[in-house]
Amino acid sequence: MARPGGRTARVREAVIDATIAELSEVGYAALRVDAVAARAGVNKTTIYRRWGTKVGLVSMALIERRGRLVPPADTGTLRGDLIGLLKEIRLGLKVPWVAALQREAGPRTAANADLYELLDRFWSARFKVSGVIFERAVERGELPAGTDPGFLLEMISGPLYFHWLMLGRPLDDDFLERMADFTLHGAQAGPPAAG
Repeated sequence: MARPGGRTARVREAVIDATIAELSEVGYAALRVDAVAARAGVNKTTIYRRWGTKVGLVSMALIERRGRLVPPADTGTLRGDLIGLLKEIRLGLKVPWVAALQREAGPRTAANADLYELLDRFWSARFKVSGVIFERAVERGELPAGTDPGFLLEMISGPLYFHWLMLGRPLDDDFLERMADFTLHGAQAGPPAAG
């Protein structure tokens, strides 16, 4: 059993730090496990043994360094929770290596299937944790029963990425508040019919 703060923890932190540094410098496609290993001061077999693949390594780093995946703070209202979540997403997009991953992703193709494999792992974990804001809102009576947290997370996330990535516009507080209000209004109207 690994001791907290022991060699295993130090190796893990060194590998995460090295992975983040490599992502920031070269992006995902050009990232090489041997370069991460050299930067972390470990043998590349250590990385393969613990994380299996480049996808496993980068997804672990993404999950570890992009917020530790804790539920968003409970502000007492869905509007407050939404604004908090949107600000958290905005903060994440300012992190150089996260921004590089998002820009590099592009359309889903066979050529970037491994990148999307890791992003799918991250988004699945992120949506599960973030969806709690809608579950709390249902419990408080702010949203109707049957509300689909995953659908609402897609609805609030999509415009942020489009506004920032495609249009190159800043995600200022006014935009985030308008997004929160628009989402809140639509969600309170009830769940849309499944397609």
